[in-house]
Amino acid sequence: MTTADKAAGEDARMNEAGTEAPEHGQAPNHNFLMAAAATIRERYDAAKGASKATLEDLRLIGETLNEVKETLAGTGKGAFGKWCEEQRFPFDPSWRARLMKLAANWADIMAAVEALPEDKQKWSVDGVMAIWSAAKKASAGSSEGGGGEGEGEGGEAKPEKKKRETEAEKLRRELAEALARVAELEAENASLKGGKGSSKPSGSKPEENPPGFISGATKLRAAKVWGLYTKGATDGEKAAAKSRLEEMAEKVGMAFDAFVAACNLK
Repeated sequence: MTTADKAAGEDARMNEAGTEAPEHGQAPNHNFLMAAAATIRERYDAAKGASKATLEDLRLIGETLNEVKETLAGTGKGAFGKWCEEQRFPFDPSWRARLMKLAANWADIMAAVEALPEDKQKWSVDGVMAIWSAAKKASAGSSEGGGGEGEGEGGEAKPEKKKRETEAEKLRRELAEALARVAELEAENASLKGGKGSSKPSGSKPEENPPGFISGATKLRAAKVWGLYTKGATDGEKAAAKSRLEEMAEKVGMAFDAFVAACNLK
């Protein structure tokens, strides 16, 4: 049952009980907005961990927020944002927008995630959004340059310089890159939750680390990506993971092999 259905049922119960419509000064969709706020809080409290069930709860929150935004359209500039602020929901506007996007594109996101092997599927919001983004890029890339492939001016065939990546190969590579990035994000989140984040004042400048310095958080991210590099299911996944490791090594001013050794990955 949607939030709108719940609100309609509440209106019917009020009428049966002889309760009048919302008092003068209340918004015409008062009952719907109350039900929406209650649904959002209830589902957010139930959303624990990175599971498919939790993602379903977060999708419902995003769907309810989309319904509220549509309902408040035309009631004044910024009405939706003001309503959210008044409710004091336990998430900021950027996370709110992310949940609304999740709900609006749910079918496509699920199709992209479920196309992966079960051991590669991710059920966090960041994870599924990264997988969906990679799938969109792969799909867009495969549709470019459809006609005239291998032909020059006047229909003359050009010599093939390099074997073109098939659509399936490109999709696997893009998804592998997304998984590598998700692994980095998860490692970074785990490091922050473990109390390893900076305790410096927000206005202070970050200290510049000397060349060759590798933080604990970087080592943790590298270990995650190393797992994909050494145990990836496809060559594309391994290549994407190695590329991420090379970028991490370059950032600390080290060669790939030296970085791997310094992180105790072998």
